[in-house]
Amino acid sequence: MTAPPRQVWAHRLESHARLTLGTDPEQGIRHILSGPVGKLPVARLVGSVLLGSMIDQPGPPQTLDEQLWTDLVRGSATTPPDTTGPLTGEPIDTGIEVWTEIELASIHAAWSLGPGWRAAAERAARWMVESIQPDNATNHPWAVHAFAELADDGAGHEFDLYAQTLLHNCMVGSGSPDGFSAMILLHASRSLQAG
Repeated sequence: MTAPPRQVWAHRLESHARLTLGTDPEQGIRHILSGPVGKLPVARLVGSVLLGSMIDQPGPPQTLDEQLWTDLVRGSATTPPDTTGPLTGEPIDTGIEVWTEIELASIHAAWSLGPGWRAAAERAARWMVESIQPDNATNHPWAVHAFAELADDGAGHEFDLYAQTLLHNCMVGSGSPDGFSAMILLHASRSLQAG
């Protein structure tokens, strides 16, 4: 019997994360956060979610992705936006690279914040597939699980290709993900496993 695509993706993401995090992910995460990556507020928030407790309060959220990851750490969220497009609104005053990173990180977090946020994240992910190339701006695999899950739910092969490109982009330089990307992949894998 063949495993469902969702389970295949969960295993793939965890396997790739462990290339960098090693056999003890908690120790790997703490090591990564003790270096330069730990200066990034959203990295500390992702680490806090993975480790199950706030590592270090990074200060008040400055962007939507930081707010949504803070909500994940705290286990509470505000009301999601009623939008048919991106969660952060279309890029106007921000460069496409920065905007894409924030949007994908927001979709990633929103996917785990309950039904309302998940529905908003799904609409945003669909907009991303229609409007933004997956290799446009980031080598971090933000929301890879959202695109993989949408593909598994019948949204279309292009969603699986989007997820594959996000995964490939974080590995292309060295054959394994950088530390921050490994943390993102581990969270994505756990999200798929949780359903």
